Amino acid sequence: MVELSSALFACLVTLLSCCYLFFQRKRSHGKLPPCPVQPWPLIGNIFSIGEDMRGQFEEWNKQCGDLFSLYFGNTLVVVVSGYKTIKEVFVHKGALTSDRPHMFINDGIGMGDQGVVFTNGPVWKELRSTTLQILKEFGMGTNWLAEKIQEEVTSYVEKLADLKGKPVDLQHYTRVSVSNVISSIIVGKRFSHEDPRHKNTVESLMRVAESSRGAAAINFLPFLRHLPGDIFKAKKIKTNMAVVKDMLVEIVSEIENKSGNQTKESNGKNFIFSYRRKQLDKMDAGKRTFLDDENLIKTIIDLFSAGTETVSSTIVWCILVVLNSPGVQSKIHEELDREIDQERQPTVEDQASLPYLGAVIKETQRYCSVVPFSLLHKTKEEMTTGGYTIPKGTTLIPNLDSVLHDTKIWGSDADKFKPERFLDKDGSLIHREEFIPYSIGSRLCLGEAMAKMELFLFMSCMFQRFQFVCKDPENPPTLKPNIGITSVPTAFEVMCIDRFKQ
Repeated sequence: MVELSSALFACLVTLLSCCYLFFQRKRSHGKLPPCPVQPWPLIGNIFSIGEDMRGQFEEWNKQCGDLFSLYFGNTLVVVVSGYKTIKEVFVHKGALTSDRPHMFINDGIGMGDQGVVFTNGPVWKELRSTTLQILKEFGMGTNWLAEKIQEEVTSYVEKLADLKGKPVDLQHYTRVSVSNVISSIIVGKRFSHEDPRHKNTVESLMRVAESSRGAAAINFLPFLRHLPGDIFKAKKIKTNMAVVKDMLVEIVSEIENKSGNQTKESNGKNFIFSYRRKQLDKMDAGKRTFLDDENLIKTIIDLFSAGTETVSSTIVWCILVVLNSPGVQSKIHEELDREIDQERQPTVEDQASLPYLGAVIKETQRYCSVVPFSLLHKTKEEMTTGGYTIPKGTTLIPNLDSVLHDTKIWGSDADKFKPERFLDKDGSLIHREEFIPYSIGSRLCLGEAMAKMELFLFMSCMFQRFQFVCKDPENPPTLKPNIGITSVPTAFEVMCIDRFKQ
C-alpha cells in the first residue's frame, strides 16, 4: 500500500511539474518546426502515434515537411526526414547534433550513460576511437574476420541441413550464429548452439528487442516505471538486460582470471585484451583516460547487442521477402550456380561476380528498413535549419525510413521489393549515396564493414546450399513487422531444402 501511494504521489508531482514546464517551454521557444497534432499536457504526443509508427510519421512528414515537432512528455522532439535535411542536420551540423539523450535501457542495467553507444563528449570520442582501432586490429573488412564468419556460416548451414527440410523459425538459429561472430571478437571464441548460457543471453536480447517499443514512453515519462504491473515493459527489459550483462561480466572475469597479471604482455586475440592494453598504455604514460572497467563492460554490451540484432534480423527479412517475391530466388540460384556452383563455399572475393545477390541484400535493407528511426540524438546547442530554431537539449529522431522509401529517390514503386533498382543496364551493382541503412554522420554504425561482410557471406552460403520454401505455398508469411528500436519480422516457419542432396 505504501509503495502504491508513493507511486501515485510521484505521478502527481510529475504531472504538475510537466504541465508547468510544458506551457513555459511553449511560450519561450522561437519558431519551432510545426507540430502536426496538438500535444496534451503531461503526455504530449506520445500516444498520438498508434501502432503504425512508420505510417504515422510518413503522414506527418507529408503534412508538415521534413522537420516537425512532437512533445514526448515535456521533452521537445524533432523528427528529421528526407535525405537532404538528414544530411544537413547530422553531417553538416553534426558537431551540434551528435549527442545522445538519456535512455532508460542504461538505467535498467544500472550503468547510466556509459559505453560506446550512449555516451557523449570526450568519453564517447575516446571510446569510439578505441573501439574502431580494435575492430580494425581484428581485421574488420579483412580476411581474418572473413575466416571467422565463414567458420560460423559453415556451422549454421549444417545446423539447418540437419533439419532435413522440416519447417523452422530461423530467428533463433540466426541470432545465435550472428552473435557468435561478435563473440569471436569480444571474447575470442564462438559458442555451441546448445550452450545454455549463450542461448539464454541471445534469447534475452530478443525479448529486449520485442519490448523496446513499449518501453519508449519511459524514456520521456520516467514515472511510468513505478506504476503497478509492467504495462510499459520496464521490468521485462531490466530483467533481460541483466541476463546479458551478467553473462558478459562473467566471461570477462573468466578471461582475465585465466590470464592473471599478464594482460599487457598477452597475445590473446580478443577485444578485452586489446582494450586493457590500450588502457594500461595510457595509464603508464600518465595520460587521462576513460577506458575504465565500467566502460569496458558497457561497450561490450553495446557491441554484442548491436552486432547481433540488426544483422540477424536482416538475414531473416531477406528470406521472408524472397518467399514473397516469385522469381527472385531462382535468379539468385542461377547466378550462384553459374559463378560458383557447389564445389566450394563463397568467399568475399566473389562479391564482384554476384551482383544480383548484392542487389537482393541491398534491396532487403532498403525495403525492410531494419533500423527505421536510427537511435535518438540530442542537440548540444541551439541551432537553426530550414528556417526553424531548434533549442539546445532537443531530442532528434533521424527518420531513415523516409529516405529508404522516398519515391523521388527510388521511383514510384518504392513500396515494392525490386532488387533490379540496384543494378545498372549492364547488370553491375549500383551504390547510391542515399542508401543509408547504417545511419549517417559521426554516429554512423561502428560495425558497418563487418555487417556488410556478414550479410554477404551468410546470404551467399545460405542460398548456395538451400532452396527456401513456404510452409504453406498458398499463404506466404506476412511482411508485417514488429517495430521497436529495430524492425523485426513477425515469426514464421520456412522449409530449408538442401540443394546439395537433390
